[in-house]
Formats: sequence, structure tokens, C-alpha cells
Amino acid sequence: MPEASMRELVIHAGTHKTASSYIQSRLAANQEQLGQGGVIVRYPGPPSRKHKPLAAALAKERWPLWRRYLRGLPAETPRVLLSAEQFTQPLVRRRRLAALVELLEQAGFRLHVLCFLRDQPDYINARYVHSSRRLYHCQDFDTYVQVQLAERQHIYDYSLLFSPLLSHPGVRCTFLPYSSAFGDPFERMLEALGVTAPPQGWAAADPSKGNVQPGCRGVWLARAVGERLQALGVPGRALANTGAAVRRIAEAQGWQDDRYCGFDAAAAEAVSSHYSASNDAFAQRVWGCRWRDRVPVVPMDRRQYEPPAGGPEREALERLVDQALADLAAGNRCLAKALRNTPLTMTPTRSA
Repeated sequence: MPEASMRELVIHAGTHKTASSYIQSRLAANQEQLGQGGVIVRYPGPPSRKHKPLAAALAKERWPLWRRYLRGLPAETPRVLLSAEQFTQPLVRRRRLAALVELLEQAGFRLHVLCFLRDQPDYINARYVHSSRRLYHCQDFDTYVQVQLAERQHIYDYSLLFSPLLSHPGVRCTFLPYSSAFGDPFERMLEALGVTAPPQGWAAADPSKGNVQPGCRGVWLARAVGERLQALGVPGRALANTGAAVRRIAEAQGWQDDRYCGFDAAAAEAVSSHYSASNDAFAQRVWGCRWRDRVPVVPMDRRQYEPPAGGPEREALERLVDQALADLAAGNRCLAKALRNTPLTMTPTRSA
């Protein structure tokens, strides 16, 4: 099929911790307005306003869901927009990407991938807060950074990570720097796609769908809960709804505004220098300039919480740890069983 006659399927693929949940909430709220502007936002399952099933099907190379989805799209729609940060990893796997491009071309679509990117120190800090809150680990920040740079540095090396996408002739790519200084990410995404706002403006996001940082005390609480789970022999990753337990307490305590930052300026600069050459190569390839010409330095000033060794404040914190564990046990039988053998007795946790 001639390229000029092909429709466009746009995948907003994150990356993680770049306001994807917020963007997805606004896409759902503006589904009708976008449709009137020639952009279809349609989901693979009617009960859920999520594109994650398509991302999972891509990761597992289960193409029937994709074929059904594409067949169900209106033939006259010039552009379809999907959004899920879970798309990033399968899209940078060459075999999966090639198979998806071929499938889309057979259905008359050209693939356009759009991603937001954070400066690496800012990205690592955000991932640490998120993974701690979800109880994926109970590492201190410095250990986490060392592990990330040693074992997972490929996810922060954008030149390497996105090479399969940039090398594929059948894929169009758009990369946008992520920073609050640039304005609303939903509106920036649509502007990059050339989509004009309706006269009344875009509808707001659902306020309940935000992903608010739990603050310095919230990060301490998450680590303390993680240490208790470790002592009980219960992996945090094995539990359901882990993020909600810490988030509810942090919101009730009003901790969100005291935002966590694990880096000081020198440590952040060391990470920036580590990725400097790769960043410049990537920026030259996609933007025709140096990385710092498009991506500003995010100021880093270490902000962490050090609890007192004892006294009323420490006792109050330990009660909150017990509360979080009790909340988790209510929805996780394996933890409830472990706690029956080791009751909550305000066993002191280590300092953050």
C-alpha cells in the first residue's frame, strides 16, 4: 500500500514515570473531542479504559487480539492513538517490532511511536521512589543507584535502548523531553502530533488517577515495610495492591509536598557525566543538537527523612508500619498467614 494512503497508528509508549497515568486519564476524558478531530482513542475491552492488554499481547507475540482490535476500527479514521508505558520494552525488541509493523501495514497503518524522556538522574530518582512505594525492594538510595547503573543501565541509555526503533524504516519516532518546565505533557503530546485543541479546551484529568509522590517520610515508610516483609520471608513483588498501602498513609499524613530526592548535586552530575556521550549521540540523531540543548539540568538537592531512634515520633512511625502491614494482609493471604505466626508487635525497623 502506498505510504501516502496509509493511516497512522500512534503509540504513546511512556517511558515510565513521565506522567503516563495522567495522560491516559486525559485521553479517556477527551475521547469524544479527539474523535471529532480525527483521532480515535479506542480500547480493546469495553469495560476498561486501558491499552495495557495490547502492550501485553505485543510482549507475548499474541497477535489475535491485535487483529481483532484493528478490524474493529472505523475504516475512515486517519489516526488511532494508544497509550501505555508498558509498550516501551516490547517495542524495542527487534522481532516484536518487525512483526507489529508488518501486521499494521497489512491493515493499512504506519506506526508512529512517541515517548517522553527524563534526564537520567531525575529518572533514576523517580524510579526509586516508585519502586520503593510498590515494595519491590527495600534498598537505600545509594545502593539502588549502584545496582541500576551496574545491572539495568540499558534502560537509561537512550541511544542504545531506542536504536531498534530509530533504525526501522517503517517507524516514525517522536521524542519529547519531560520536565514540568515544559508545560502540560498531554497538551504537548497533542501539539507534537499536530492535533488542535477544541474551542472549549480539553477536559481535565480524573483527579483520582494521579500518581502522587509519597514524600520523604513515605519513602522511609515503604522501606520500613519492605524490611518487615523481608524478615517475614514474604517478597513485596508477590503481593497485590502494594502501592496503595503506603500511598493511603502518606496522603492521610499529608507527606506528599515534602518531595523525596536521593541525589545531591555532585552525585547527580556523576550520573549525567556517565551518560553524556550517549545522550549527545541520541540527541544528535533525533533532534540534530546536543542533549543539553533540549534537556535542562534538573537541580538536585538531597532530601531524605531520618527518623529519631526513639520517643513518641518513632513510636508513631512504627504504628504506621504496622498499619500498612495490616492493610496489606487484608488482601494477601500469604502475608496474613506469616503475620499470624509473627504478630505485629512494633518491632523496630532500621533507619532509612
